[in-house]
Amino acid sequence: MRMFSYPRLAHLLILAPGLGACGGPEEEESVSVGSGIGSITVTVSASGTASASGGSDSDSEGSSGSGSGASDGDLPEFKYDVGAVPGGSGDPTGVDPCEDTGPDCVCTIPDHVPCDNGTSDPFLAMGLNCPGELQVQASTMGNGAGIGVRSNFGANGTFNPREGSVYAVIGSGLVADLNQVTPQNDSNAGPTHCNDSLGISLGANLPAPLKPNAVGGDCTQNPGLVGTGDCSGTIQGQFSQGGAAFDYTELRFVLQVPTDVTSFSYDFAFFSVEWPYYYGSQYNDMYVGWLESELWTGNISFDQNGNPISLNAGFLDFQDQGGNLPEFAGTCMRQHAGTNWLKSTVGVTPNEQITVVFAIFDLSDPILDSYAFIDNFQWGCEPSGKPQTIPS
Repeated sequence: MRMFSYPRLAHLLILAPGLGACGGPEEEESVSVGSGIGSITVTVSASGTASASGGSDSDSEGSSGSGSGASDGDLPEFKYDVGAVPGGSGDPTGVDPCEDTGPDCVCTIPDHVPCDNGTSDPFLAMGLNCPGELQVQASTMGNGAGIGVRSNFGANGTFNPREGSVYAVIGSGLVADLNQVTPQNDSNAGPTHCNDSLGISLGANLPAPLKPNAVGGDCTQNPGLVGTGDCSGTIQGQFSQGGAAFDYTELRFVLQVPTDVTSFSYDFAFFSVEWPYYYGSQYNDMYVGWLESELWTGNISFDQNGNPISLNAGFLDFQDQGGNLPEFAGTCMRQHAGTNWLKSTVGVTPNEQITVVFAIFDLSDPILDSYAFIDNFQWGCEPSGKPQTIPS
């Protein structure tokens, strides 16, 4: 358990390990989750351990379902205050408890020990549902062949895990295809690999609670807007340009925020074979990190200019025009593009229930695939601030 006093991180106190984590449910609960071709069934026991079964892809790069986890417009100017005293009722108060160094400014981060060595469970892979720690209700949606785990990517270690031994992978195509090497002088308009349909079409809608429409104002100044759409205003422009979503794949989890934490963060990276041929067009796949909470409903992962994570985002560091980048050596991303590891952080209210959805999908058509690596979900003590994504 780590305890922080803000705003200057004045001290760090290490307590007994047994005090650092929340316990699991008091009774056994079985949750069947997922839709489409792949699914995971999660059983959480009183001891806080969990088991999973199901899935359709036995390849280690795909989602086998085994393991021990559960399951337009411009960006508005806004300020984001956490608005609750840690350890209180969890009701928004409009007061930032860490605005000064008073006695209420205490944040306790639960202990975490990685537990993903050898797992094929994407939730364990990103740092969730470890034994003896806070358990989440987890589910998947989409074709199971679009979900998996990895321990590395490319040739130089850039995409090694951020936490533990592996990280989660979701794609609008087959995750096993990531290991297929792009042939020399391959067509960018019709790549040989990572160019598959998963057989899913959602049309102009996304699964609840995701809403592409931008809210009519600033959620942090007008709480009545929360729940009416995307508080970030980053999805609608690109989504409406694409017209329809195909090959939708998601990882979703529901959980109660621990007492005395005021934020969470996670690391991710995005890749697409749509670069360079379809760069800037309506054929522009998208990744969304969606939060449903008391203070925010909407995307939390976008660039500093309000662009969603896609080919148009400002973080596309690796553009392999010549096919020689070591970051993509030995993979289907050779000749294509992706980001480095990024970190998204957002404030939450202690003790509230939140829903988090990590989703990726094709726009306009079901081919030329995109992927996201997801890792290192962790609680934090950010006292205030709008959702932000920065290089990790």
